[in-house]
Amino acid sequence: MKAIKIMILFITYLSFPLVAKTRTDAVIFSTTTNVNITTRTNLIKTGVTLENGDVWVWGYRGRGLQGNGKSHVSFKAEPARVKEFIEKGLSITQLATGIYHIIALDDRGNVWGWGRNAYGEAAGHRKGMGYYIDKPVLILENKDVIAISCGKYSSYALTREGDVYSWGRSYSGESGRDIRVANAEIAKIPRQYFKGSKVVKIGTGTFSAYAINEKGEVFGWGDEAFDSFGFVNETLHVYNLRPKQITNLDGINGKDIMQITGGHYFTTFLTSTGRVYGMGRKSRLGLTGTITTGDEEGIVDDDHSEFDEEEDIEGGEEDEVHYGKELTPEEIEKENEKREGERRGKTIATPTLITQNISSLYCRFRGCVAITREKKDEGEKLLTWGIIGGAYRNILYGKEATLRNNEGKFVKLDGGRQHLFYWNDEGQVFGVGYGGGRKFDPKTSKKRDWEPAFKMEFVVDAMKKVYGEDYIPGQGK
Repeated sequence: MKAIKIMILFITYLSFPLVAKTRTDAVIFSTTTNVNITTRTNLIKTGVTLENGDVWVWGYRGRGLQGNGKSHVSFKAEPARVKEFIEKGLSITQLATGIYHIIALDDRGNVWGWGRNAYGEAAGHRKGMGYYIDKPVLILENKDVIAISCGKYSSYALTREGDVYSWGRSYSGESGRDIRVANAEIAKIPRQYFKGSKVVKIGTGTFSAYAINEKGEVFGWGDEAFDSFGFVNETLHVYNLRPKQITNLDGINGKDIMQITGGHYFTTFLTSTGRVYGMGRKSRLGLTGTITTGDEEGIVDDDHSEFDEEEDIEGGEEDEVHYGKELTPEEIEKENEKREGERRGKTIATPTLITQNISSLYCRFRGCVAITREKKDEGEKLLTWGIIGGAYRNILYGKEATLRNNEGKFVKLDGGRQHLFYWNDEGQVFGVGYGGGRKFDPKTSKKRDWEPAFKMEFVVDAMKKVYGEDYIPGQGK
């Protein structure tokens, strides 16, 4: 098998072995994606995206979420930029959110927060901070932060020196600082909790968080529900008030984990070989049915995208990456055994293969979306899996990793608790999932499915008013 050669900037709330181009570049790592995911959020009814370094907000904008000095902005108002950053000449490189708060990382390595602050999740409970913060507040300065992340009511930041800061709700131990309180002030998680080593990657679930240190040791803290940390527990919920080492990785080296994330009672991670593994509550993991041998390219399941491992791809600085091999019959048998799970199939404690040939992974609440790796000059594709019942029956997710027919060549992805926005190379944006807050359409909160694709022209129109009629939104410029 030939090595695949490519290096590309990927900015996310996770941090990987760092080869930074600027002070606040979160990551450069080896993959084949051309898509930068900079907004991985848990917002319920609000739309957000980064464009030209500006933070754009639309849909529901109560609780100060617009960030322009008003506690409430009508959903009928046009999508708007957060003015504070424009006035200060700051470019925002990453966004992370809970359900009603937003934190942002600027190009100087500083962190800002606004929105609901009931648990101190936006900006901590410092003197003078209100319940709702309607303008961005500088909350971490001169720490050289490279990655940010949020749980439902908690927030995290990783510095270039390898320290993790946390703040917000800690009923389940989300702060990772050996406390169980309604709100935890902004403070550093002691490095001794990570066995004295600097942290190089972080990620979050709904009521949990994750870190990997430079030795490749993996840690989780908060609610270890439904065996989601790789241990078969006697009770459904185990509250870890400080980081707990996850030791059941089924032979996977922690240094090979490129992203670790999760949602409501599950954990997932992406390896350097492009494989996605999951553990925890089975209904969220897309592990129905059995694995087949796939096609000759070594894909798990026939629905997944193809990738020619014999082709050399060049791009940027060279770095050798060896992609995953086709599963052997023995590996398939082992993975199918793991899919049977614990507790009569309701939980899976051992990391179990969900899908392959993935360049980026984004999970929250009850499901995941992954971006596939494709041949040179071919557009990436989207796979989704998670809860398919209730209000979301037959929309947004699939009971297993399901290939989606996105409109046009996919170039940018934004998301929320139960919705996604995807952009194509023609500057169009489409909405999928829960439409609450009228974030897909100012006239209705109707939910939307992948087909027919629902175009959100009002967002594009607002951007063109600012950047010019010839501007093509969503291209990462």
